[in-house]
Amino acid sequence: MSIEVVPGANAGFDLLVAPRRVPSRDGTAPGHGELVDILRAATAVPDHGHLRPWRFVVVSGSGRSSFSDALVAGLREQDGGEVPASVSAKMAGKPDAAPMQVMVVASPVVASNIPRWEQTVSASCAGYAIVLAATALGFGAAWKSARVLDTAPVRALFAASPEEQLLGWINLGTCEQGSIRRESDPLDLFDGRVTFVGPRPA
Repeated sequence: MSIEVVPGANAGFDLLVAPRRVPSRDGTAPGHGELVDILRAATAVPDHGHLRPWRFVVVSGSGRSSFSDALVAGLREQDGGEVPASVSAKMAGKPDAAPMQVMVVASPVVASNIPRWEQTVSASCAGYAIVLAATALGFGAAWKSARVLDTAPVRALFAASPEEQLLGWINLGTCEQGSIRRESDPLDLFDGRVTFVGPRPA
């Protein structure tokens, strides 16, 4: 059987393996329409039971200062208030790395019989879809986290209920030319991470 190669037919695959670009600290955040498109893509992920077990919090403008304050307060809570100035400054500067952040919150439907882990995985997929959609629109996108996400000040900022989990945030914004974060590594099928049950495809 022959396979017809259609020009541009691999564009989706090319996006999946394309190098990720880092949003510029002084870049421009997605506009309303672009943000809507990015979040629409995020809701198209696998979702057993159609529960939509996620929500997103968009941080931009003056909101980045509130995010910074919450991260530092969380750091002090976690470390008992004894935080070196350099460590505090590094944590405080995280929201300044890009003009917009989208916090991904796993928000499980507790009454559902769908396992909690499946709902969390679905929310995680939504975060990755944000990265892919932003990349497709020409923005830099980088998924970030911090060890203080489960502290009271950070959870309070994002109004997280006891059942919810903050999975991290995606930095979004335009990027400088050539600002590559990482290249995808070619898969070696013999490195032990891929095995086969049944015959290996020819």
